[in-house]
Amino acid sequence: MDTDILRENFPLLIPILALLIPIVAIVAHYVAKSNRERERHETIRMLVKAGQPIPPELLSAVDAQDSDWQKERRSAANPNRSLIPGVINLSVGIGLAGMFSVMKPESWLWAIGLVPACLGLGFIFLWLVERKQQPTPPANG
Repeated sequence: MDTDILRENFPLLIPILALLIPIVAIVAHYVAKSNRERERHETIRMLVKAGQPIPPELLSAVDAQDSDWQKERRSAANPNRSLIPGVINLSVGIGLAGMFSVMKPESWLWAIGLVPACLGLGFIFLWLVERKQQPTPPANG
């Protein structure tokens, strides 16, 4: 009986593992970044405790990680900043719903795709509202 449960639910493990891989990569990135920052702060503390001058390169390490074009890109107002994640979430939701409905047609698992799909629809609605609130540029003619 246990083998039947395992055999029935084993196909669900494949997409779950596929979704966990990027999550693990993101967590590993932030853990490494946190460790780097902790080491940098510990070095600054040791220098201060020893009465040594702190090199400016050590203090500006945070600014060096972001180049100028990244700062400009983040600060610039992008009119499609809500549309892009909306389309991505909507597509992922439709894909998940389709995948789960094909894997287990008699199950409710297809509804999992509704979560990112509804988020995507919300982002697209936000984009439509923001687009209507933006002032229209004067026509040159």
